[in-house]
Amino acid sequence: MIYNSLDIIPYKLFLKIEEHGSFWLLNSDVKKEGDCSPENLVKYATIWAELYNEHLEKNQTTEAKKIFKLSKNIDELLALNKVVLMSCEVLKYDFNQEIYDVLIEKGYKISLESTDKYYADLEKIENEANAYVVKAELYQNMLPEPKEQGKSEYNIDDIMASYSSILGFDIGDYNTVSYLKYYAFQKQVNAKINSIKKQNTTNNGKL
Repeated sequence: MIYNSLDIIPYKLFLKIEEHGSFWLLNSDVKKEGDCSPENLVKYATIWAELYNEHLEKNQTTEAKKIFKLSKNIDELLALNKVVLMSCEVLKYDFNQEIYDVLIEKGYKISLESTDKYYADLEKIENEANAYVVKAELYQNMLPEPKEQGKSEYNIDDIMASYSSILGFDIGDYNTVSYLKYYAFQKQVNAKINSIKKQNTTNNGKL
């Protein structure tokens, strides 16, 4: 299954991908990054960018969106570097038309006229792929310094447990609660807390 919507992606998985950049986890059948083909790696990076952009529209400030744009550029460049290097590695040992087409679509030229030219072109492409890393490092330097924060005593499981307690019902298996369900529970909790605060303020005013 491919998690391509905030309706279905588990919130805990969303946080894991956000923290580690492991967007290949969007496919529930993929257990490790090495199991991804180059073209699928690009596909998952694109899906993740769309999901995260939706997340920012719901939650984040202008500054956060700026950071995301830079981070997105970094992720795309590093993913492209991986795709190119993985493609070259495959083609060195066995010609694969699909992988060959991936590189051609990205503007690379690979001669099929002779073996020497073929391998020389692959070596040239591998060297040129380093430019993606250099450019990603430039974007990395444009990111603001992360703010120092004390380690929170609460993890996402604790937060979900508190939501169940505040709302008065079990919100379900924490590992499968989707992003949008979590977002809805969060809004309900905030509304209930604000209602309680308002009621307390009113009661205190009567004293």
